[in-house]
Amino acid sequence: MYCGDETGAFIGDIGSHTARFGYGGEDCPKVVVPSAVYKHSPDENNYVGSSQGNQQPGGKKRGAKRGKYTAPVSLMNVPPHGCFSSEGDDEENCDVGFIPIYQSMNSNNNQTKQAGQDSCDGDGVIQDIDAWASLWEYSFSALTARGKSKHTVGYKKVEQSLDGPIDHPLLAVDSSSRIISTNLQERQKALMLETLFESLSAPAAYIAPSAMLSSFANGRQTSLVVDVGHTGSRVTPVVDGYLLHSGSCKSGRGGMWLGDVKRGVLEGCWKINGSDSVVNKWNGWKGAPPCQHDGVIPRYILQSKIEKLKANELEHLKKSPFHSMAVHEVMYEMMTSTSLQSIGISSDTSTPFVGYGSSENNDDVNMEDKNDDDEDADDDGPSYVLPDGTKVDLAQPVGKDLCRLPQLLLSEDLPSWIQPQTSNANDYASNMLPLHKLVHRSLSQILDADLRKELASNIILTGSASLTPGLDKSLSIELGKILPASYKHKVISSKSTVENRYGAWIGGSILSSLGSFQQLWLSKKEYEENGAVLGLQRFNNN
Repeated sequence: MYCGDETGAFIGDIGSHTARFGYGGEDCPKVVVPSAVYKHSPDENNYVGSSQGNQQPGGKKRGAKRGKYTAPVSLMNVPPHGCFSSEGDDEENCDVGFIPIYQSMNSNNNQTKQAGQDSCDGDGVIQDIDAWASLWEYSFSALTARGKSKHTVGYKKVEQSLDGPIDHPLLAVDSSSRIISTNLQERQKALMLETLFESLSAPAAYIAPSAMLSSFANGRQTSLVVDVGHTGSRVTPVVDGYLLHSGSCKSGRGGMWLGDVKRGVLEGCWKINGSDSVVNKWNGWKGAPPCQHDGVIPRYILQSKIEKLKANELEHLKKSPFHSMAVHEVMYEMMTSTSLQSIGISSDTSTPFVGYGSSENNDDVNMEDKNDDDEDADDDGPSYVLPDGTKVDLAQPVGKDLCRLPQLLLSEDLPSWIQPQTSNANDYASNMLPLHKLVHRSLSQILDADLRKELASNIILTGSASLTPGLDKSLSIELGKILPASYKHKVISSKSTVENRYGAWIGGSILSSLGSFQQLWLSKKEYEENGAVLGLQRFNNN
């Protein structure tokens, strides 16, 4: 159908933190929004799916009432009225609210927030397929993709309709790989195909794994992809464009985990996955931690933006996934700040937050001590100001360690206050391997010695949490200590922030532009004749 022709494909990469959309053949996505939507009151007459009772991968029944979705989500403002449930509502069954696309970001339904459980066990499971589809619909509207061919609008105004046809084949990036079970993954892909063809009216579609696309984005068909993402780190061998599932492995150390650690340092207490229960307390500051009393305050909660919000509504909102996502956004901004990164470049390779501080209860520390310390501090010293005006002193030892926080991705031993004091502590440690141990585990699961050497010489470091300067060199040094010298390992990391953050999307843009790829599209006619089974067979490289 499309063989030999440029199709002007439309690429969508919905990750656990952000969703990226744009046209194939371009060098970066044009739409980048949070991977979440608002859901308003459901419409009694609007149903999704053709067979009631079928289970979605996220656990909900297909055929359920479909509400009105709004995208994109703004983490800088209070959600629109009616987009978060009221106090006393059954949060698990509530049809109105803030919906993260993936299960691992949903603190209400995520049981992994208990101490000792791996935070990325549910990674890649779509929580609500209608919410997933609504992000595609928003991107179509933002990029005027419906009812026209690529680059044909010019300066003229285009009238669009959500029911208009899509002339572009849709390439969806699959972030799950083998993190979830095979049966669950196949059901999820089948549901994605059904949504692409029946809800989004795609003329053709393709589902590609993120690891394969990241490898293509770096110009390699065979590589070991180390993806340091939001919900954790994943190492996936890619051989001639196909995933080698036997060598895939994961770790809970990722951007969200680093944000939890940073938040724990600022608040003086360690919580798992943004839960309310305090696992440990630790204070390495001179006086009270900067955010001990009020916690880290995200932008939406600033007084100028919550004047019309009732007190009980605000307290309920603080317990929602929206608040957790907004706090993590503040932590991500702090981690990627150029001022912190410049201070963090140091020859000190020791584990941050070890050798000082107290694990005692810090509730008795009063603000007078903090004020005295602030007066004695050097006003000209390095500092970082949070959105609510809280000043974080980076001249203190704990402040310097905040700048070196990404080194925890490679630390053999974690600070004792980060590890849960439970019977599951050993399981927690085994699921939180540092990056170099994760790479070593992946290579050790590959039987072919020559293939191990080839993969070790093509290690690709990607993901939004891998943007720390020098992380590739540090990983290479640690790998040199545990890998045989004959492997001649090499860590490849793009110097471009855009290429690191959007590697999978860029790989999809490259793939969809190749003439030899056009025959691999699953057309609408093929889907109608054979169903999703043909697609699952064709996308067997996932």
